Amino acid sequence: MTETQLPDDMAAYGGILMDTRPWLYADTAADALRRLSLCTDNTDMEGWATPEDGYRVTGHLVTVTARLPELLGGIEYLIAAHDQDVEAAEGDTQTALTAFYAEVRAAQAAAKETIAALGRVHARLGTLKEAPPADELDRGADPQPQSL
Repeated sequence: MTETQLPDDMAAYGGILMDTRPWLYADTAADALRRLSLCTDNTDMEGWATPEDGYRVTGHLVTVTARLPELLGGIEYLIAAHDQDVEAAEGDTQTALTAFYAEVRAAQAAAKETIAALGRVHARLGTLKEAPPADELDRGADPQPQSL
């Protein structure tokens, strides 16, 4: 391992060295999406001026969203592996766990629908391009060469 290469269980984001505590990555992802939202609110932002910019961002959002069903499955697995040690804050624990598992499945289905919808947006953005500047439109089509 070189000095600049981190172990597999470590990552650096925004200058912060993080280990494999999942909540740190979730917090970083939430902050990145918050910052992305702020950037896309600004039409004068570098790298946010053309349909191609929207295409690139949407492509990455498809990738991010595609990870949600698996992550939700990981949360479900975490609880299932320890469900004998879990107690509901209110009411019957078994009823709460059954409701939890149903909500995870519903969230996974919703995430898959969102992935498909974002994929369609991404595909549509791929058909759009920046219009040529107005001065190029004013010149019209290139003149045909004159035959001699």
